[in-house]
Parts: sequence; structure tokens; C-alpha cells
Amino acid sequence: MKRPSFRRALSCGGIVGAIEDTGLPEGFADAVISNCVINLCPDKSVVYREAFRILKPGGRIAISDILLSEHVDPEVEEALRADWSDCLGGAAVEEDYWRIIESTGFAELSIVSRHVLSPDELSVISCCPGEDFSKAPPPEILVATQGKAESVKFRARKPTV
Repeated sequence: MKRPSFRRALSCGGIVGAIEDTGLPEGFADAVISNCVINLCPDKSVVYREAFRILKPGGRIAISDILLSEHVDPEVEEALRADWSDCLGGAAVEEDYWRIIESTGFAELSIVSRHVLSPDELSVISCCPGEDFSKAPPPEILVATQGKAESVKFRARKPTV
């Protein structure tokens, strides 16, 4: 098995900051990754504009996020939005989410995997990282999102031109 070079390992790094305004220079990064963080941001278009700005031409994003496959009743949506700290609170409707990414300028969008969350998984993520941080929504809210909440992993690329 080929091992990564030490030099390459040193060229990787991370930052701590606001995902909506990283403070990084334009065209700085080769890749932007996110593991279920963007769904916690109220304005996803700002997040994707920032990712696009800091990526070099040809740079890529690799994202895992929680989405809704369809709209839910306004009362359900309001109840979910009441607690942004849980993973369902910021879940966007998939169609709207893809529109944001494409309107930002990303291309070659490809879904790597999609998993509809089971009732047990919904229960766990609805009060993630635990009920001492985020209270569980009422059972009727979880029932209303069953079959609609999904974990989606995808990639896209900033065009070279």
C-alpha cells in the first residue's frame, strides 16, 4: 500500500472560524469539505458563495448534509427551525439546496450516496449531540419527517474558467 508523503501531509491544514466568512483569501483552497455543518447555517447561499470564493479554479467541494426530500407542513418546519442546534433544524429541501449550489456557480454536481433516515436515526439526530444540549422535538414532528429526512453526500467543482 502506498503511504502519503510527509511533505503532502504538511500541506494539509484546518482553520477554526465562521463558515460564512472564513477570512481566507480568494482562490486559496484546493478543496472544501463539510460533514453535516452547513445544515446548521440559516443562510446556506452565503456558505456556498464563501466556499466558491476561497476555492481555486478547478477546486472541489465534498459535502455530507441532512436534507429533506420534500417540503413539510409549515407548522412542522416552524417547529424544526425553533431549535437550530439539532441536525434537523436547518435541513433544507433538497430541490432548493441544489438550486443554491448551482446558482453559486458550482458544476459537475454528483451525489455520492443518499440514505433515508430511519425513525431511530431521526430520533437521535433530532437532539444531537444530546438532550442536555438540544431538546427532542415532539413525536408528531418526527412522524411528519419520516421518509423525508435523508443524509446526502455529494461533490461538485468550481469551473476552471
